[in-house]
Amino acid sequence: MQEAFPLQLQETSEERVTYLDTFDWRLMDAGFTLVAASRGRQFRLTLFSNDGEAVESRSSRLPAFADDLEDERFRKALSKRAKIRRLLPQARAEWSRQLFAVLNEDEKTVARILVRNGKARVPEAHTLQPVSARLQLLPLKGYGTEQRKVATALRRVGATRAVPRNELHGILEGLGSPPERHSSSTVVQLAPELRADHAARIIHLELLKTLEVNLNGVLKDLDTEFLHEFRVAGRRARSALSQIKGVFPEPTVNRFGEEFRWLTTRTGPTRDVDVYLLKIPSYQDALPEGVRDELVPLVSFLEKKKRQRHRRLVRSLTSARYARLTDSWYEFLHEPKQEATPTPNAGRPIALVARERILRAFHKILKMGSGIGWDTPAESLHRLRIACKKLRYLLGFFQSLFPPETLNPLIKELKMLQDNLGDFNDLQVQSAALRAFAEEMMTTGVGPPATLMAMGQLMGQLEAEQVLERRAFHKRFGAFARRGNRQRFEEAFG
Repeated sequence: MQEAFPLQLQETSEERVTYLDTFDWRLMDAGFTLVAASRGRQFRLTLFSNDGEAVESRSSRLPAFADDLEDERFRKALSKRAKIRRLLPQARAEWSRQLFAVLNEDEKTVARILVRNGKARVPEAHTLQPVSARLQLLPLKGYGTEQRKVATALRRVGATRAVPRNELHGILEGLGSPPERHSSSTVVQLAPELRADHAARIIHLELLKTLEVNLNGVLKDLDTEFLHEFRVAGRRARSALSQIKGVFPEPTVNRFGEEFRWLTTRTGPTRDVDVYLLKIPSYQDALPEGVRDELVPLVSFLEKKKRQRHRRLVRSLTSARYARLTDSWYEFLHEPKQEATPTPNAGRPIALVARERILRAFHKILKMGSGIGWDTPAESLHRLRIACKKLRYLLGFFQSLFPPETLNPLIKELKMLQDNLGDFNDLQVQSAALRAFAEEMMTTGVGPPATLMAMGQLMGQLEAEQVLERRAFHKRFGAFARRGNRQRFEEAFG
């Protein structure tokens, strides 16, 4: 290659870098790698795409969240992919870099080649391990033909395209620590003829795994999604116990149903404050521009309350009761025992049990919704929302048993009804919570009059929006309960 394209060493350097991504690998899945190179007291941040595009910025510290960054262009590019998840160090590396100029016969630079040799480690490891050398062809405008020839020459001497192309993925693979993913959607593969009790155990083991993988993030309060996923898994477990009936002994269902109810009550208060803090930007947008900053004392109030509630949550999740719950539940799921009195559905094929339970849940929603009129108390809509959530859980648990073309339209219709009921309930809960917060802030003297007035304005808007959602319910439920949708449910699960 040097005979056709002489190389000229331009610079050498040493570099220490940290590779960042979210717990659920959002950047990697979107085709990006975030690298923080330490330079003195600053970090040079680079967001690479797998296609070679890059955005750079500077920061005085490793960013915990995309919104921590001042550079608007970089912040938006990163926030679009990471959203509200914390950026976690996923690998650290030390690179020796050599930058070469590729010259043509006139000794003009037609391209550059960056060669990196290095060692890397995952955060929990103490020693660096060698990783594959990386060679990057850096193009220059106006020399496309020469660059293609250089690329061909590189391939002839053994250079190959990195697979996978994502640099962090390649490093983790080389270290023997490929990215581990755990979906919170609880999509488990079930054979239609599988015994219903065995299928239920598979579902519950997946939910228990979701609790386990998110626990550390909840205890450390790394980001709000850890608690959200943890809480949803507990609620799904409780719902599965009550909705997949007749597969486990009644004493077991009652015992663990009560324990998961306890877990739900312990996670709820902290999650509620998380939700209000996440909604602050939308609350501010709903107010006149000159009033938005008046909500700053509310933010401080909520952050203090969050710290208090999180401490109580940590005590619950590190308690003997939580350890007994997870240990005994794990033991029951892994060591099925022969019951003296078999449960009615335990030995039946899961496909038959799933059809019956889904159809029963659907009919219950139709009955409950048809009894709701314009003056029906809001509590009835709340109960209908819970019934819809239970049906949604069932459809999720048994998703692998039915063709997507059958299931997806039904889930879409249900989701639109759920969105309406959820928005109605959220607006009511938020309005009541803001009123309680305002009273507490006034009593404790941390609520300036201007802040309390802004909160009052906000409550009025939330209540007006709730009225609109209430009016929209009848149209949304009518669409869900129409003949065509009923026929699709009957044909799919009847």
